[in-house]
Amino acid sequence: MKRTIIIMAKVPRAGNVKTRLQPFLSLEECRTLAEAFFFDTINKTRKICDELFIAFSPAGEKDYFDKFENSEDLILIEQNGANLGERMANAFKFAVGANSDAAVVVIGTDSPTFPVEFAERAFADLETKAEIVLGKSDDGGFYLIGAKKIYPTLFDCIEWSSAKVFEQITANIEDLKISGFETISGWYDVDTMEDLRRLRDEFLETEATRKIAPETYQWMIANREIFKR
Repeated sequence: MKRTIIIMAKVPRAGNVKTRLQPFLSLEECRTLAEAFFFDTINKTRKICDELFIAFSPAGEKDYFDKFENSEDLILIEQNGANLGERMANAFKFAVGANSDAAVVVIGTDSPTFPVEFAERAFADLETKAEIVLGKSDDGGFYLIGAKKIYPTLFDCIEWSSAKVFEQITANIEDLKISGFETISGWYDVDTMEDLRRLRDEFLETEATRKIAPETYQWMIANREIFKR
């Protein structure tokens, strides 16, 4: 079974990323932080999968990816859909259509320090006992979802960007009456200043985290004065 990862991501441009941090960070600081998240997410996940898709927005930004090492190995697709659920569903369809014998894991770039072992666990579950795997984020959403086939109703009727997302998608999964549903360890997204302080503390306390997200760690060092504002 081919291990496939899809990263859902906005191309980091000033003004369109990390908008909830903008009262505290400048537009350029938000952009460089988002870019660090992006680099770390790509670099850690490309080591554990057979193919890596980047589902990006906005449209027309394909040239941005030329800056990545071995960028020719990245499979680039433009996001398409009216909401996050539709965009993830369409990315799923593209990946499964490219290889019917695939375990597909979808992640974003807002959780730069989640251990890559969590994604490996998701793949292992899909290869052995699970039809769908979900990793809950602390804000009530999810940072990872994996499946082996397309479920048309999986992302229906979900209030995206709310604290109800995990609960609602779990209800959708239960309605599917599939044979195997597994959850993996939870993690957190970095969307607010409180989240950013948590990330800083994680770097200070855990050396392993610095190795998981070295670009983000370097951003923290270079921008440490923001925590004194």
